[in-house]
Amino acid sequence: MVSFLSSGNDTDQDDRTALKEQLTFYYIKRSLEAYPGVTPFEGLASGVAALVRHLPAGSPAILFCIHTLVIKAKDLCDTAKAQDKSLWRSWEGSTEPCKKVLDLLLRLIFLVDIQSFPYLLKELAEFITLLSKEGQDVLLDDMHAHVAESDYVTRKPVLVSWLQSLSYISSQSSRSESQSKARSVSSAASKELSMNRTMTRL
Repeated sequence: MVSFLSSGNDTDQDDRTALKEQLTFYYIKRSLEAYPGVTPFEGLASGVAALVRHLPAGSPAILFCIHTLVIKAKDLCDTAKAQDKSLWRSWEGSTEPCKKVLDLLLRLIFLVDIQSFPYLLKELAEFITLLSKEGQDVLLDDMHAHVAESDYVTRKPVLVSWLQSLSYISSQSSRSESQSKARSVSSAASKELSMNRTMTRL
């Protein structure tokens, strides 16, 4: 899958792109259905990284990949929490499948194209607001650490602002209110990123 996504031929580029997108829908769906039982995480991570690098910016297949990963992360977290009430307290050293999927989503923050970036922020924000307060705090700390370690100068200011707003919403609002406000935060972040890019060009 990775080698096919990275291949290309100028003479039939449109047809090849359409085929890549069709295969991506199938690949992501089947891979996540079989994870963690059959699909190895390393293979899944490599496939996801390849598709976000080689598919066109804003491709529906990339958005589908993000959305499906978030749904899988939620399902895995719900299952893990039901089996282990101390999940969030032992999160840092956890090898749970849900943590691996969430770590992959955090890596995508710096991998996805600029058109898919706002959608990823929206999906992550809405996912976080569905968690318990303990879970929200743990994941926000984790995300702050990822952003702090990054040297991606274009996105980092936007991510810092987004995280600050999301942290405030998490601390102040009820769950239903948080979900609504999280969408506004992600929208504001995407507008700020667009403005930053425009200023950079100037």
